Amino acid sequence: MERLGVGTWGSIRLPRTAIGVPVPATYRASASDPAASAAPTPRRRFSVLASLTVLAFVVLLAFACDDAPGLPVTIPGRAATSGGPQAGQTPPVGASADRIAFVTLRNGQAEIHVINPDGFGLLNLSNTAHPGNSHSAWSPDGSRIAFASTHDGNSEIYVMDADGSDPIRLTNDPALDGFPAWSPDGTRIVFVSGRDGNSDIYVMNADGSSVTRLTDHSAPDGFPAWSPDGTHIAFESARDGNFEIYVMNADGSGVTRLTDDAALDFAPAWSPDGTRIAFTSARDGNSEIYVMNADGSGLARLTSDLAEDGEPAWSPDGAQIIFYADRAGNREIYVIDSDGSGVTRLTDDAAVDFAPAWSPDSTQIAFSSTRSDDSEIYVMNADGSDVARLTNPSVSDGQPAWSPDGTRIAFVSTRDGNQDIYAIGADGSDPIRLTNDPALDGFPAWSPDGTRISFVSSRDGFKEVYVMNADGSGEARLTPSSAGDTGPVWSPDGTRIAFISGGGGGNSEIHVANADGSGNRGLIPDSAAYTGLVWSPDGTRLAFASSRQGNSEIYVINSDGSGLTRLTNSSSDDVGPVWSPDSSRIAFESDRDINDEIYAINADGSGLTRLTDGPAVDLSPSWSPDGARIVFQSSRDGNREIYVMNADGSGLTRLTDDPAIDKDPVWSPLP
Repeated sequence: MERLGVGTWGSIRLPRTAIGVPVPATYRASASDPAASAAPTPRRRFSVLASLTVLAFVVLLAFACDDAPGLPVTIPGRAATSGGPQAGQTPPVGASADRIAFVTLRNGQAEIHVINPDGFGLLNLSNTAHPGNSHSAWSPDGSRIAFASTHDGNSEIYVMDADGSDPIRLTNDPALDGFPAWSPDGTRIVFVSGRDGNSDIYVMNADGSSVTRLTDHSAPDGFPAWSPDGTHIAFESARDGNFEIYVMNADGSGVTRLTDDAALDFAPAWSPDGTRIAFTSARDGNSEIYVMNADGSGLARLTSDLAEDGEPAWSPDGAQIIFYADRAGNREIYVIDSDGSGVTRLTDDAAVDFAPAWSPDSTQIAFSSTRSDDSEIYVMNADGSDVARLTNPSVSDGQPAWSPDGTRIAFVSTRDGNQDIYAIGADGSDPIRLTNDPALDGFPAWSPDGTRISFVSSRDGFKEVYVMNADGSGEARLTPSSAGDTGPVWSPDGTRIAFISGGGGGNSEIHVANADGSGNRGLIPDSAAYTGLVWSPDGTRLAFASSRQGNSEIYVINSDGSGLTRLTNSSSDDVGPVWSPDSSRIAFESDRDINDEIYAINADGSGLTRLTDGPAVDLSPSWSPDGARIVFQSSRDGNREIYVMNADGSGLTRLTDDPAIDKDPVWSPLP
């Protein structure tokens, strides 16, 4: 039977794409701005802290609720009902005490969403499809690129190899970090941060250690640029009431103001020989590129266009300067000779291209662009050819598991480059990484009291069952076997854990152990293929699917290993058993009527009932906490969506409606 996303181990394979929000580069000066009196009123660039805030804002937008109502569907012989309010009614807010978590690919990668059972209140919890990556900076040897990213929910400094591989996070602070620049010897990186309550300049070692604050002023400082000899740092600051260009020693001492104009001067860039500084200024009524000597003398205007030009960067040989410009009706990357002649457009795309940076050997240019919807880092040849995307976080979140009190959701994610266990608030707040190991971790399951989480990991060479505290501390291996153990499920009283030993293949066994790992024993003496192990809510039995007698059927067994009973008997495959809350019924999937449908059967094997009846695939049933309804995924309307029905199969309602795949729904527990 088909399964999407999560395989036998739990790795998630998804398209490499992401969606985000363009990072603006300018805003209009208001009457209260120091530069507002300059005529004509120029388009003013973001202050540095505001620019960083935009990166964080990318994350916040994804948490907006989509209150699209559930859609009516029709099953032959059954009346369709419609989720959501009727025309003219106000959508309810928090109308349902219970919610449904599910996995969706609607942002191009797997993420965790929640929705109310009436189809309202759609909320993106994991929100990993909106990373913003910008302001790239080449290392002096050309082997690495530093950049700012909201990949982990906050704007931080990362480095990656020049081909986009091996991304590493260097900073980790609740405030916003951005605008990195390498020292000429490649040992340090200067950057901007709001970690002390204001936008200031900091420096750290190239590995992220020894962060030191260089500027300390109540006004914002930003856009730092090292001098070629590494002794000075030029930067922009509003410390004298308006953004101007300043220079200081590399240790933060000796701050000197280089420009003095009523308009805005910003984004300084040193020439390779250290004798000149290019920068952006609106002093002639429009944002243009200027050059001055390193001491502030010899000011000259290089560009002259009605559109906006900004963020200059010198070629390593000093012969050319790249910059962004809006002169073609869209923000693109241009190059100009250092004397102001020979303007050439390098990029041509409907999206916004900005923040260009030369490679040390002059052969390539890195830049930021929104051409992939979110802000990402690209690289191209110096003549504008062969554009390639470097950052492309193919983040996948899956396997959601509600905490018993319904306040938290544990899940699996690759957001930090490896498959680990995370937890997040039911409202999307407070995401926390619980495991951190180079091996793969998956299949989280909460203990009934919510204090512990069991999971599967291959960190010791084989898939084994581990348990940890709900905050990620106290990790302990429960199964010391080389056979491969997976699928752990807690007994309702929290004293035991059942699991499948042997990896779920043809030679696997069902085992039960105490919650501390002691008393491990097999329940069934013979080996077979076992999947979908689940405890009955009353704790007396276990249901599972097995092909021990040929094709896959549904079985139950007492928790002490007695009373093995085959419930279904069909020439087709029956899989995925789930108990009703009162332990009296079991819903499952079967392809006995050609396509996959949802069935239910009494726990003694009587009362087999087909609940869904459509030409498409219906999968992943999950009972509501009161046992009155069942949520599931279906492709009956041409795409995989989430549906809900009454426990007898009536009242079918479509909850989600998106071109992407929605799957793996799970009800939240009763509060």
